[in-house]
Amino acid sequence: MWSGLAPLVPPATARSTMPTEPGDQAIDEIRGAYDATPYSADSIPQSAPGRLAAIAQLFGLQAPTLATARVLEIGCGAAGNLVPFAAIHPDAQVVGIDLSEVAIEQGRRLLQAAGIGNVALIVGDIAAVDVAALGQFDYIIAHGVYSWVPENVQDAMLSLTSRSLAPDGVAYISYNVYPGWKSKEIVRDAMLFAARDSGSPDQQVVAARGMVDFLEEVAPPASPMARAVAEFRERDNGFDDSYLVHDELAGINRPCYFVDMLARAGAHGLAFLAEAQPELMFAANYGGKVAEHVAQHCGGSQSLIEQYLDFAVDRAFRQTLFVHADRAPQIRHTLDHRTFEGMHFATEMPVIDGPTRLDQSAQNYQLSSGATVSIDDPVLKVACDTLTWQSPWTLSRAQLVDLVSAELGSSPDGIAERIDRLLEFLIVNGQARYRADAVSPDPVSVPLRVNESLRRVAEFTLGEGDDAYTFNVWHETVALGPLDAHALILLDGTRDSVALVEELLQLAHKGSIHLELDDGQALTDEAVLRDVFTQYIDALPERLEEMKLAAAD
Repeated sequence: MWSGLAPLVPPATARSTMPTEPGDQAIDEIRGAYDATPYSADSIPQSAPGRLAAIAQLFGLQAPTLATARVLEIGCGAAGNLVPFAAIHPDAQVVGIDLSEVAIEQGRRLLQAAGIGNVALIVGDIAAVDVAALGQFDYIIAHGVYSWVPENVQDAMLSLTSRSLAPDGVAYISYNVYPGWKSKEIVRDAMLFAARDSGSPDQQVVAARGMVDFLEEVAPPASPMARAVAEFRERDNGFDDSYLVHDELAGINRPCYFVDMLARAGAHGLAFLAEAQPELMFAANYGGKVAEHVAQHCGGSQSLIEQYLDFAVDRAFRQTLFVHADRAPQIRHTLDHRTFEGMHFATEMPVIDGPTRLDQSAQNYQLSSGATVSIDDPVLKVACDTLTWQSPWTLSRAQLVDLVSAELGSSPDGIAERIDRLLEFLIVNGQARYRADAVSPDPVSVPLRVNESLRRVAEFTLGEGDDAYTFNVWHETVALGPLDAHALILLDGTRDSVALVEELLQLAHKGSIHLELDDGQALTDEAVLRDVFTQYIDALPERLEEMKLAAAD
């Protein structure tokens, strides 16, 4: 399996083959910051190789097979963005590089606990890594790195990406952009000033947040500062202190304009493919005036369209996909329905004034954005019902056509074109999940069993503290409450429903699981606990599906 990585030393001791320059103070400071305050090991769904492959196909390119893909992540941290792919694709080869030895050691502990053996983690400076020794990769990911490193390291990242990306590979790079960061820099500068003499990262966070509190109280209403503080509050909601330390208070933060990023990537032989959220690329989504202006001034150039859109929406962050420049002529940024034929789709669009009427009367369907859409075509109504019933799992375009045809008793030939229009609507409006490979549930086994690696991730994270989590087949981090965490840990295929209930009862008696009555009192009655746990176990297959963690066969 690892023949392609023969030049590397074993994962347990792997390091960059060349040391960091001792005088590089900026790199030393970055390393120290991440060692002192490691990022949480979260997954980034937008960077999932399965998503990158599907987007490439959507815009006219074939991407490498996922099952045996070689994946590299630059700045992998504690490997949380590598685990979900590696766990689901055991024949793939995965490599992560990070400057922080603390983060890499955390990642190795997670991988060992999960029993994942197809990932190698390397401690090293990106600018000093022996690129040739790594070989080529089908997918390269760099999330949250590019804007936070010196310019020479940025060039090293782009050079590594170009030299290490397989001929038909896809690279993902996220970065901060202007004009959105112009206003964000107002608050960043204020926080940096307030934290300038603080000691530890925790003290810096306290000082920085104190400055934001102060500005929120005194900034004149409707002033640029008041708006900037309000924007900071909105984006800061839900993020922990490590985000503030490494994003807002980082010593280096280099936003750029999109066109400048394209120029730098182009100098390394890389071309723009798409955004990791393609719905952001369609000017019509921003209103008629934006679409009209873009059409008049961009001449069909998607690169120009993107820059105009950045100005129109004040964009501050991008997640861009790149390919080798010689593939650029094959890219089509106008959707071609023929690309749908090899793809798999999922969405939830429930009817809200149902039941569904199989006639041409208009009915309203709920979008994930909260908006509604009126549909009067019975073909599209049944298609929405079918996709919603199948969710969170995918249907291929052919499967969807066949199911709708069977439901209506109609010829597939007269249905396919209308379904293609629906799929285009879902893609353009960001309402669809799509993949090149199917995302399907395995048959529910008796006794229940889930993916062993993902089960062991839950066990490891629960043992590390109260914030247990695992990952699912959609490359998402799944936060687990105590009951879900303990139940998931038990699903190794050795316990039937009765045994699972007994195990949960024992955990409740030990105090590992706490259930409360409506008045806040602890639930301790044996019979009531047994009844609650029995109902929970009976509904567990549905609960696993809700978390996109279908039981394995």
